[in-house]
Amino acid sequence: MIDLEYLPISSSEIPIEKDFTIGETYSFRFLYNERFDFYTCTILDSDANILFTTKICYARELIDAQIENLGISRLIIPLNPQEIEQNRVLQGQIVNQKMFGNDILLILGRSVEE
Repeated sequence: MIDLEYLPISSSEIPIEKDFTIGETYSFRFLYNERFDFYTCTILDSDANILFTTKICYARELIDAQIENLGISRLIIPLNPQEIEQNRVLQGQIVNQKMFGNDILLILGRSVEE
């Protein structure tokens, strides 16, 4: 297995808000939509201001835009580590409860150019 860094979150913890330092420290709030079976991630600054919110989709960058006041220095990509090794990508599929935190981890990728 490839040695990867990832955000340690599992579906059993959600809903949850945790602080992570990725360049700077931000609070990450993870919620689950039971009706439609998907997860969202909201990133907040130290004053609890919402900087970014997104639906978590497989093999797509969690933060897919330039966001003012958001200085996260790494890519965050929901991937199954076994899929990386096997080179099979399910890009764009919505991450559901069965996959999140089990097969699908929030992988920390290369540093983002500022």
